Amino acid sequence: MNITSSYGMKLTGDLKALENTITIYRDSLCFIIPIVDAHWDEMKDFEYSNQRMMYVEKLIHSTANRQARYNFDEKFPKFPTYLRRAVLNRALGIVSSYRSNLANWEEKKVELEEKGGKAPQCPRLSTRHFDCPAYYKRDLFKNFDSIRQTIELKVFKNGDWVFETYRLKTSDCTYYQNHLAGKKQNVPVIQKKGRRFYAIFSYEENVPLVPEESISKICAVDLGLGTDATCSIMDQDGTVYARKFISFSEEHDRLHTQLGRIKRNQKRGSRHNKTLWRKVAGISQDIADKTVKAILDFGNEHGVDVFVLEYLDFKGKNAVKRAHLWRYKCIYKVLAQRAHQYGLRIARVNARNTSRLAFDGSGWSKRGREITPETPYALMEFPTGKTYNADLNASYNIGARYFIRHLLKTVTATQRLVLEAKVPRVARRSTCTLSDLINLRSEFVALASKTQA
Repeated sequence: MNITSSYGMKLTGDLKALENTITIYRDSLCFIIPIVDAHWDEMKDFEYSNQRMMYVEKLIHSTANRQARYNFDEKFPKFPTYLRRAVLNRALGIVSSYRSNLANWEEKKVELEEKGGKAPQCPRLSTRHFDCPAYYKRDLFKNFDSIRQTIELKVFKNGDWVFETYRLKTSDCTYYQNHLAGKKQNVPVIQKKGRRFYAIFSYEENVPLVPEESISKICAVDLGLGTDATCSIMDQDGTVYARKFISFSEEHDRLHTQLGRIKRNQKRGSRHNKTLWRKVAGISQDIADKTVKAILDFGNEHGVDVFVLEYLDFKGKNAVKRAHLWRYKCIYKVLAQRAHQYGLRIARVNARNTSRLAFDGSGWSKRGREITPETPYALMEFPTGKTYNADLNASYNIGARYFIRHLLKTVTATQRLVLEAKVPRVARRSTCTLSDLINLRSEFVALASKTQA
């Protein structure tokens, strides 16, 4: 599997020159976007994208045999060729997206007007974007040296484009030598974060994943509202080897503190909460990163082959659950990337009723206040009267649904019908539990022995 990862290296040196370079890049993008939009009808039928870029380049860049229609060269003298083409590609992408949105809006407008409805607001073409330039090798950056801890970047300094040497952090270079030296290095993107500048490198590598037929042990993960994650280690027979509850209470206290401040400010009528919302986003990201690390460490400790999560959809739900969904998506994305780096797989299963159906197959359960008014939401009561943790129960069912799906893939259509007749609930993904996996596994072994005989 081809995996792309990124790593940012802090730059130390003439930061003012980097600031000027990024400003000029954004100004040039702002200059070119209206030109591309004005001539879009002339080049929308071009077969290849590079034809559009060459067409626009002729409009803005003069040569010995050609005079440009627009004064780009006068406004941005000595502008590097590769940087100019990067700006052109970005401008073409922005205008193409805008034109597509405009066409969709016009189509929707006609439909709504026919029905007597009101059309939504017309999309607008924004010319001001806060992009950062990509530095192409040789023309824009050279001499990246992790030993000397230096890199040379072309920047705008003292009215000219020159190569400037920047120093890199020792820790960044050490990490590169230990983890990234053998991977394919792509061109860096220069980014500004606060008052600091970074060279963001992307790296490509081909990592073989664990073959599906050799999967024996998984880590089933339930991302709950009460705890950040509940994990269980399970094999294909339904045997649970280990369990773990992951919760970062201190970080959640910090998060609730910032949300409380925002709420109080909103009650006073204040709308100046940008700094507080940035803090909330930072804390949420911190919780997600720590959760991913804890899940990975737990899974690697027990030698799992797959991390299994729920496929969640909170459309139309309240703000708390939407925030949880955002964190879930972040956790899934980061976990997938890091798991693939180790050659491990990641999968998702149907989330319906994982916390409602008892893992022992006894049926629908009560949860929280459905039991008694004082019962915490984290607890559930089986039809048999047994009290259990709802998130842990969901984790068992998540792992079971993965193995049920995996097992049914390995049999023929006829054998699948036989197994589904023996264990009817496995025919529906939303009703599978751990007990169904255990029963299905026993029926599968019995069927395999009959087939061999």
